[in-house]
Amino acid sequence: MFLGPINVRASRKDVQWKVKEEYNSYRDRTALLFLLFPSALLCLRSWVWNGCLPTFPVQLYQAWLLFLYTGLALRENILRANGSDIRPWWIYHHYCAMIMALVSLTWDIKGQPNCAQKQRGVQLFLQWAMMQGVAMLLQNRYQRQRLYTRIALGKAKRMDVVWGETAGVDGQLWLLYPILFILQGFEAYVGLQLLRTAFKGVTSEWQVIFCGILLVFMAVGNFLNTVQTLMAKSRFKAKMKSKSKQELD
Repeated sequence: MFLGPINVRASRKDVQWKVKEEYNSYRDRTALLFLLFPSALLCLRSWVWNGCLPTFPVQLYQAWLLFLYTGLALRENILRANGSDIRPWWIYHHYCAMIMALVSLTWDIKGQPNCAQKQRGVQLFLQWAMMQGVAMLLQNRYQRQRLYTRIALGKAKRMDVVWGETAGVDGQLWLLYPILFILQGFEAYVGLQLLRTAFKGVTSEWQVIFCGILLVFMAVGNFLNTVQTLMAKSRFKAKMKSKSKQELD
């Protein structure tokens, strides 16, 4: 849609691998910013802005989110065209996030009076973004190590990439899955809080209702996708155990 009807499939393997490595580097850089940007806004809110966020810094953050998710979606579509196994849901998820960031740019964040109540949804969203940044940093570290191991064992292709619920050894997954489920639950909670403030008349803008519905939808989609991955892993492990038992017999 952005690039037009052109062929983005690389004919040389080294070019394909370069696209994938650049995608991984992009995720590493943005994960750090995903943590630092909302942290700075919340700290300034408490220390400088007397508990009330100005409109412009929040809109600047939303503009950066629009750039981030657009970049991720473009790169992921190109990776899929070059043989990567990225799940379609994550691309659709980033489309939804792009739409939400764009809508948020038109959201008039009201200040005083009663700023704390009116900006409760924004504050929760920034807190969720901080948690997401921490999870992304952990995921990027563990996933990269695990994917290289899978490639060496012949269980993955070099163009494959991994997301949070698709990688990690058992010990890492015991840490990763609770973090993912907590994030998904908190994302749904933020969406419901936005809807609650809208229906209670605290804020009446249509953007609040739209973003609330979109957050709940993305949280449910993430949860279902994670559960499907867990079930697929369980079936694969059961199949491998059954195969090993038959070979021993």
